[in-house]
Amino acid sequence: MLLKRISDILIIKFWAAHEKSVQKQLIQLLFIWGIVAVLSVIALTLHLFDVDSGHCLICDIMLSAVSFMAVACALNGKVDCAVNSIFSVPVFIYAFYISDFNSHVSPIETVHQSSWWLMAGLIFLYYYSRLETRIVLYFFVSLALLSFQLFVTDHLFDSFTYYTPFITNPLLIFTAFFLTTFYLRKRLISLIEKLEDQLKMHAEGITKVLQSSSFLIARLTAERDEDGNVVQLIVEKVNHAFESGFKINLYEVQGQKAEYVFNLIFKGKFDVDKTVLFNKRKVSEFHANSMDKWFKIHVLNPNYNIYYIAFEDITKTKNKIAELEANKRRYKVLLEAIPDIFFVIDKDGIYEDFVIKESDLFKIEDANIIGSSIYDAGFPDRMADKIYSCIQDCIKTNSIESIEYSLNTPNGTFLFEMRLAKLNNRSVISVARDITKRKTAEFSLEKALVRAEESDKLKSAFLSNLSHEIRTPMNIITNFSRMLASPEMDSMERLELTDAINQNGQQLINMIDNTIHLSKIETESISINNSYCRVNQILRDIYNKVSPNIPDSKDIRMKLVLDVANPEFGFETDIDVLKETLSILVDNAVKYTNSGLVELGYEMIMNNQIKFIVSDTGIGIPKDDFENIFSRFYRVQNKINQTTSGSGIGLPIAQHYVSLLGGELEFHSTLDKGSEFWFILPFKEGRGYMRLV
Repeated sequence: MLLKRISDILIIKFWAAHEKSVQKQLIQLLFIWGIVAVLSVIALTLHLFDVDSGHCLICDIMLSAVSFMAVACALNGKVDCAVNSIFSVPVFIYAFYISDFNSHVSPIETVHQSSWWLMAGLIFLYYYSRLETRIVLYFFVSLALLSFQLFVTDHLFDSFTYYTPFITNPLLIFTAFFLTTFYLRKRLISLIEKLEDQLKMHAEGITKVLQSSSFLIARLTAERDEDGNVVQLIVEKVNHAFESGFKINLYEVQGQKAEYVFNLIFKGKFDVDKTVLFNKRKVSEFHANSMDKWFKIHVLNPNYNIYYIAFEDITKTKNKIAELEANKRRYKVLLEAIPDIFFVIDKDGIYEDFVIKESDLFKIEDANIIGSSIYDAGFPDRMADKIYSCIQDCIKTNSIESIEYSLNTPNGTFLFEMRLAKLNNRSVISVARDITKRKTAEFSLEKALVRAEESDKLKSAFLSNLSHEIRTPMNIITNFSRMLASPEMDSMERLELTDAINQNGQQLINMIDNTIHLSKIETESISINNSYCRVNQILRDIYNKVSPNIPDSKDIRMKLVLDVANPEFGFETDIDVLKETLSILVDNAVKYTNSGLVELGYEMIMNNQIKFIVSDTGIGIPKDDFENIFSRFYRVQNKINQTTSGSGIGLPIAQHYVSLLGGELEFHSTLDKGSEFWFILPFKEGRGYMRLV
């Protein structure tokens, strides 16, 4: 940053009249010779304090003088003078390495150093001098100096035998270096000149194209500050179309600020800086209110400081598009009044256009339909083939074809009735009516009819089974009660009969209760009455009711698992519905367990939910029956159901009750290992749920 500021100051003070390329050369030359001057002064100063060392003070003074002279040439803008100063290199090589002005080692030991210094000077000339004669002259002077240095040491004529291998000969090295680099330089200059000619031809061609273009084109030049930021844009040139289109002449705008020119043209409504410099999109549209015209603006940046801004008059196109859009909206409104969907499909099955009511839930984007094929619209291949065949028949025979089909869209699958009619020799019009609701209603009616028929069959089977199931325990109760009156029966037999009467009576009560619950569910007469429920007390009541009544024939141990010991622990729910649900699950667990454990309990989940669990080690449920166990009147085929009575409505009732309480009845079961049923309820208005761990 500091060097750039210094460069700008030097350019303004000394080289303002020169071209930028010359200014750049002068800055570089000043920098190079300035460093040489500083180093020569330092060397001279050090040698003044060390007079006895044998240094050549005259050589140091001459080096300082030459370097300061080169600096002066650069400051005065004399490029050739500063460049020609490099010819002093052979002189100083002679002075430091060959002459008797100072003490030095044998010239034969420094001849290679001399060649390297001479090569450096040659490179300097390659970079700063376009004159080949100057470079050739420097080469011969340098070659003469190296020959003289070898001559002084008596090794000029035997140099090729003296240096082993011979390619280390300094004359050979320097000559080879010169020939190679000189040839490459000529090739490079030739290539540069050729490219410059081509660039000039291209520039002239571009200028001709721009002048003859119908676009309104202006060429802008960017003026930048020292940090490279654009300060302002200047109008450099405009084409004939620009002059005639904006009614302004080149001489009026050339050299003017672009902001001023375009504010004059568009009455201050156009920001040229924003459009050219900051708009990422190189093509944009602009409406000139003062002219009532639309322009498409193209911005090109072929060069660091050059911008082209081209205005394409698209007013006619915009007006035509607006007119077409108005017509399209008008006809679309007319077509949207009809509840059908209209498609135009060409003979190859490609959608060309469509009209659909915007208020419908079925929405399609133009980009998703227009241009796509019927084979890409979501039809199965056979259906697409059928539609394609109907299209061909319509065009050939001028007939009307009807098809019912389904179409997959982002909003779901819709059913349609399509009618195809010939529009012209290359396309048909398809009138599609949404029959989704009608078909859905038909399907629903069919399913409802099937369900009703199945339900009727199940109910008939249920009533038949219920008649049998009620009659069986009633017969047992009646006959066993008559047998109890016999005076000849001993106490053990009397106890067994009493136990059987109790079991069948309890079974009859459960069957009647389930039937009543089912009737309430079907009539939707169950209402949920929430009150505070002490959970531990409810589970103990169920335990105390079921545990004593487990038949002696079953080797079952019943376990109560209470997660919170606090007797006041509870929450808001319907006590009767919860109790009935758990009772059904516990009765099922006892029924399908011959030996082992039946567990009733609960556990807290994150202090905001409570999970009730009923598990057993019974016969389990086959996987094939998982999806049916919650179906009404369905009974799993197993050895227990074959020997015991039941209605198949216990689990459906429990499932319905759990949903009323705000939960979902879930289970997992393993055949011959047992089952576990659980449901999770929200712990509303809970109390006493803090537990000790």
